[in-house]
Amino acid sequence: MNSDKKMKERAIYWLTCEKDGLTSSQKLEFENWLKESTSHQKVYNRMKFIYQLPKSLSEENRQNLSQEVHKKFSKSKLTLNAKYYYTSAAAIFLILFLTLFKTYNSTVLQYEKNYITDIKNLSKQKLPDGSIISLDAKTNLNIEFYKNRREAFLTNGKVIFSIAKDKNRPFVISSDNIQIEVVGTKFEVINLDNKITINVQEGRVKTYHLNKNKKRENTIILTKADTITYTNKGEVNNYSKINPEKIAIWQDDLINFNQVTLKEAFIEFAKYTNNTFEFSSNEIKNYLVTGEFKSNQLDIFLNTIIKIYPIKIEKKDKTIKIIKK
Repeated sequence: MNSDKKMKERAIYWLTCEKDGLTSSQKLEFENWLKESTSHQKVYNRMKFIYQLPKSLSEENRQNLSQEVHKKFSKSKLTLNAKYYYTSAAAIFLILFLTLFKTYNSTVLQYEKNYITDIKNLSKQKLPDGSIISLDAKTNLNIEFYKNRREAFLTNGKVIFSIAKDKNRPFVISSDNIQIEVVGTKFEVINLDNKITINVQEGRVKTYHLNKNKKRENTIILTKADTITYTNKGEVNNYSKINPEKIAIWQDDLINFNQVTLKEAFIEFAKYTNNTFEFSSNEIKNYLVTGEFKSNQLDIFLNTIIKIYPIKIEKKDKTIKIIKK
C-alpha cells in the first residue's frame, strides 16, 4: 500500500472515530498524528470535506449514492487493516469515501499552498484569484482552489482574508467544525484556545457550526463590524459589534487587550517570542488587563502589570515565571 493511500485510510479512520466519539487516548493519538506532518493535516481536511459532500446533494442523488455504496460493499473483497478498522461500518465508510473521492477528484485541483508562520507574521499574500491574505505569527493555513469552489483550512492562528468576488466560485473557510461562506468581503478568522472568532471588516459573510451529524447549527449572517465567537462545541458565546479599525491590528505588530486575563495576554505575547510562561497560581492567571502594546514590547507589558497587581517576575533562560508577592 503506497503512502498516500495509507494516509487517506488513516484519515478515514480518525473521521470514523470522531463520528463515534473520541476517547481521551484516541484524541491524544489523533492530535499527535496531525502534528507529525503537514500532509496528514491536508489529507484529513480533504477527507473531512468529502465526508460533508452528501449534504450538498439532492435527495435523489443521495439515494443513488447510498445504493452504489452498498452494492460495492456487498461485492467487495476488500481486506482492511485491523489496526485501523474494527467494524463493517468502518468498511462502509471507506467505500463511501472512495466513491465520493472519485466524484471529488473529477474536479481538478487547480491550486494548493500551505502557509505556516513562526514568530513573525506574513503580510499581503496574493492568491491566484486576486484574493489577499495576511497571517499572524504561529498560524497554519492551507489553501485549495478548484474549478467550482475555493477553500481554506485554518488549523490554528489568525488570518485576515480579503476575498475577490466570484459568484460562480464561493470561498469557504473551515476551522475545526466552524465554516464561513463568502463571495467577496474582508474579514478576520481566529482559531485560538479552543474558540473560533470571526470579525467582519467589510461586506457580508455566512457562518455556522457543523455538528457531529454534519448538520448546520447556529447559522448567522455577519455584516460590517460584527464579531462572533464559537466555542469548540459550536455554541455562540459572543455576538456583538467591534470597531473595524481594531480588526487584525497584528498586521501593524500591535496587540490590543480589552479586559482579558493575564493567561490570554501571555498567550498572545508568546506567539512573537520563544519564551514560555508559568504562573504560580490560577488566581494570577485570571487577573484582567486592558491596553495596547507592540508585539515586541513584552518587557513594557511586564513592567505595567507588576505596577497594577501584587506580583513579581522571575526570568530564567527562556522561561518567565509570574509569582504572587
